[in-house]
Amino acid sequence: MVTRRARTEVLVESGPALAHELAGLIEAACPVRVVVPPRQGLVMNQVRETARMSRFYLGEALMSECRVRIGDAEGIGVVLGADGAFARSLAVIDAAYAADPAPVPLAEVDERIQAAGRVLERKRAAAAARIQRSRVDFDEMGGQDMSVQAVVK
Repeated sequence: MVTRRARTEVLVESGPALAHELAGLIEAACPVRVVVPPRQGLVMNQVRETARMSRFYLGEALMSECRVRIGDAEGIGVVLGADGAFARSLAVIDAAYAADPAPVPLAEVDERIQAAGRVLERKRAAAAARIQRSRVDFDEMGGQDMSVQAVVK
């Protein structure tokens, strides 16, 4: 079983198609009640300034959210951008995992999420390999002092 955080990361990074498909499987097997329909809002982007290690608010970002209920379990879906259907699909999947006992067998849903996670890992590894080829190690400058103070002198 995948953690909620990892499951959400895979679903969001994989795009709306996977979430819509999995939510459709869940909705075909059990009734879903919408608590808060998909709506848009703004969230504040908090950023850490690395030199002083202080936090500040960079600005606002548009987001969509939705809350649904399956039985007594409530699920929430929040996604950046104006995609209410994607937020609803994420909420349905979240509610299905929160329900105890699960209203539908989640083995197929779990396997599909894990497969998507493996695809994402391969893509990330390929991107990291491309970046690594062009990475420069500044410690290999022959021991020269290339700091600003040394250049000014």
